[in-house]
Amino acid sequence: MIEEKILITSKDEELNDALKKIDEHIDSLKLGKKDALHLRLISEEMLGMMSSLTGRYRAFMWYERSVKEAKVFLTAKTDNMRIDAKKGLLSVSSSGKNVSTKGFMGKIGDIIENGLLNFENIMEIEQQYGGGYMGYSNMGNMSADSVLAWSLSQYRNSLKNEIDGENEAEWDELEKSIVASLAKDVIVGVKKTQVDMTVIMEIKE
Repeated sequence: MIEEKILITSKDEELNDALKKIDEHIDSLKLGKKDALHLRLISEEMLGMMSSLTGRYRAFMWYERSVKEAKVFLTAKTDNMRIDAKKGLLSVSSSGKNVSTKGFMGKIGDIIENGLLNFENIMEIEQQYGGGYMGYSNMGNMSADSVLAWSLSQYRNSLKNEIDGENEAEWDELEKSIVASLAKDVIVGVKKTQVDMTVIMEIKE
């Protein structure tokens, strides 16, 4: 297994180099063909989510495996997440909500952006636009002090426990997500300028 961490940045020209290294790292895990493909798809979705963030970032991605599980880790830091950029995204929507956020991974990206904003700015967005941080309480968020944490497994359970019209749409979106269908769990943590994301995939081959 390759121990070196893969550098990921917001510069598009460096993406191809990162994808090549990702393939090398996945090959080193000695997974079956289907499991390796699934891990590659998960990695691509994670990169796509990171590239959709409004601020610049510098991240590291690496892999681990055990007999039954493979894990993808991503740690990112950003120091220029701008409240004006977030407001700009929301102001173009007639509903005042981030309608450009589509799909399951898009929502995770939105949660990360909101977590990177300081608490006062998060509350300002909530009061002005009716969306943002507080609006994701039913997505399995747990917050303590300045820490935001989110778990796919908790999100799944919350949808199962509260079935209504809106949750049916969210459940349908979850079932269509590549990551949600392949991952055993996704864990996201945000504190100040750092994002930590772990995707756990069950090895089936």
